[in-house]
Amino acid sequence: MEFSYFIVILTDECNFNCSYCYQKRGNTYLDSTVLKKSFNFFLPFLKEECFIGFTGGEPLLAFNLIEQAVNHLKNNTLGKEIKFSLTTNGSLINEDILNFLSQHKFSIVLSFDGLAQDEFRRKGSFEQLIRTIKKILNEEDIVLEINSVFTPDTVRYFSDSMKSLIDLNVSNISFALSKIPEWDLPSLILLEKELESLRTFSLRYYKKTGTIPLPSMWRRYRREIFSCAAGKHRMALAPDGMLWGCYLFPEHFKGKEGTREYQRYAFGDVDAFIENHERIYTEVMTNYLNLRMDKFYTDDQTCIQCVDLKECWTCPLDAAFSTSIIGKIPGWTCKIKKIFRKEKELFWKELDALK
Repeated sequence: MEFSYFIVILTDECNFNCSYCYQKRGNTYLDSTVLKKSFNFFLPFLKEECFIGFTGGEPLLAFNLIEQAVNHLKNNTLGKEIKFSLTTNGSLINEDILNFLSQHKFSIVLSFDGLAQDEFRRKGSFEQLIRTIKKILNEEDIVLEINSVFTPDTVRYFSDSMKSLIDLNVSNISFALSKIPEWDLPSLILLEKELESLRTFSLRYYKKTGTIPLPSMWRRYRREIFSCAAGKHRMALAPDGMLWGCYLFPEHFKGKEGTREYQRYAFGDVDAFIENHERIYTEVMTNYLNLRMDKFYTDDQTCIQCVDLKECWTCPLDAAFSTSIIGKIPGWTCKIKKIFRKEKELFWKELDALK
């Protein structure tokens, strides 16, 4: 076992109620004793350069646990270079929290949906988060990434939202398309138009600055079959003390405890795993190793039959929030991927012509 990422889900409680969220809200908080015990055990199995990530729910509802965790690890690094990250909706960030995050050189992934924020996440949060983003950008020791999620109902805001974030001088912007609800033909057509608009803007931006404003969108990937990193390079601790290969698994399995599929992917609670980690890890990892594109399928075909197999990747858990089956991909996801590939190819063709 050797992990690059150890993700801690501090709570399943959240102070937002986003229309597209896949998470089932609760009021469970991770026990601090379990948290420290997990760090003590997993630290020797982390790579020399590794990440500890805090997420939720809304993790800043459990800011005291973040403080405890960081202070505990400061004196117990085993010589490793540990970097901290926080995924948050940003609404609870104040001066004290910001100073703490800066002091410990956190990377912040801020969930912010741009022009769709007030309408589909929480009324009044747009202006608040714009102010917060500007404050974070002034902190030299914090790395900021903004992640925006769009749905069929909010896709009309997509390109203008990305442009507004670029105008704020946010240099690391990512986005995702919600798998709930289904993307119908009109929403797919609108998505394509929005991507065309963003492609045109990105080319103008490149001419002006020599940089690509959305590297996560336009990066060229190697041609290879996608294989999920869950369990192989990352481990996640859920608020109830259970261990999983990725932070998405405990959400998928809520209400399915004790089922055969649950047992296939759960590494058990912390105490049980510590006691028998060699056996448990070997047995459970055989199931995680099957999470690769050539073993996934849609209603129409298996992915290994697809000519775009090596150009495509889909998170199997993300897809399962739509299909309810790990490894089954909704058909409209394939259509979205094809739209992205077409726009990406056009972008690079036009960009190369500029050089």
